[in-house]
Amino acid sequence: MLTQSFSDPKTLFSIFVAATVVQYLAESWLGRVNRATWHDPARQQEARESLGVTPEDMGKSLAYAEDRFKFDRVESAVDLWVSVGFLSLGGFGWVDGVAARATSGVAGTPGIIARALVFFVVLGLLRMVWGLPWSWHRIFRIEEKHGFNRQTPAGFFSDIMKGVLVSAILGGPLLAVLVWFIARAGTWWWLYAFLAVTAFSLVVSWAYPVLIAPLFNKFHALEPGELREGIDRLAEKIGFATNGIFVMDASRRSSHGNAYFTGVFGKKRIVLFDTLVKDLSARQVIAVLAHELGHFKLHHVRKGLLRSIFFSFVTFYALGLVLPLTPFYLAFHFDAITPHAALVVFSLWSGLLSFWIQPAQCWISRRHEFEADAFARTALGTGTDLVDALRVLREKSSSMPFAHPLYSAWYYSHPPMIERIRALNS
Repeated sequence: MLTQSFSDPKTLFSIFVAATVVQYLAESWLGRVNRATWHDPARQQEARESLGVTPEDMGKSLAYAEDRFKFDRVESAVDLWVSVGFLSLGGFGWVDGVAARATSGVAGTPGIIARALVFFVVLGLLRMVWGLPWSWHRIFRIEEKHGFNRQTPAGFFSDIMKGVLVSAILGGPLLAVLVWFIARAGTWWWLYAFLAVTAFSLVVSWAYPVLIAPLFNKFHALEPGELREGIDRLAEKIGFATNGIFVMDASRRSSHGNAYFTGVFGKKRIVLFDTLVKDLSARQVIAVLAHELGHFKLHHVRKGLLRSIFFSFVTFYALGLVLPLTPFYLAFHFDAITPHAALVVFSLWSGLLSFWIQPAQCWISRRHEFEADAFARTALGTGTDLVDALRVLREKSSSMPFAHPLYSAWYYSHPPMIERIRALNS
């Protein structure tokens, strides 16, 4: 009976839709219980005592969180029904037909690659057009209303066009290589594809700081002074080899602050948001950076890269197993097994699976955040500056300092602010 179910395209599609609805209901329930936690007087009292959050600040955080919650609920509900409708009405089949007609004059492997490229271009344009109103409202209504948006409409559309250009330059060749492997490399195509994607990811990580990031932001070297000297001493103390400390014009888009380091294969760049430098004292900025460098010193970045490579290997291996299963394609109105159909159908099913394994990934990430906080406290000899920095950043971003434990476990890559400060003060 089970085998027959998985050989029937209609049954497979029904299972997919049911699983999608179950995921939506789970997400909605998690959102509601977390929203109830925001209004818990005991949790608000804890925030006042441990973080010094005033009733006025709490009111701002609640208003911001409520607006985002309501918007996200509407977006996810509409997106669910539009997606199910698109799939039910044969949307993928229609896009595939457009791609087939557009490349009908190209034969052989070049035709297979051309058809895949046209398919993903049309699908990408549809997704971009669908997502534009939602992104616009999120930035120019919600973020603007609460005083966080710094982006102009011209900058908004410029970023979109730059993103499309970068995706075409980088993603186009990679997609062509993957399609070629699927079509022509035989039984072991998935292994060659895995190696190609891994190499591509490493090259992009290397090129990002100097070639890609400057397309979207301006960077300038941090000027000499107390902050520069403090960062140099910290980097030398922990053995972090850097080829520059830069300030990024993050304020052109948002008032939120952050810091990070980037780059692979040797020396790395330290990047500070200009909003971070403006809002925090030198000691507080150094404390935030000590946390980020803790990820480097504790090999979190390397472990994350290895996990990513491992999951990529498993993904391609699984894709190799399901590639010959024709009913999976017919269920989504593809009329034949093609490389691009395999990539799309597999991504749909793996997307459902990823939601349920997400808590495990978030647990690892949150554990690393606690470890990086502890590293910063040890490196600086005190956790006071980092605690003060976290309080300022929370106030500036109006973020909720606490969350329902289950919601946090499912979605948060960083622990809620109360938990981080409690651990730093322990």
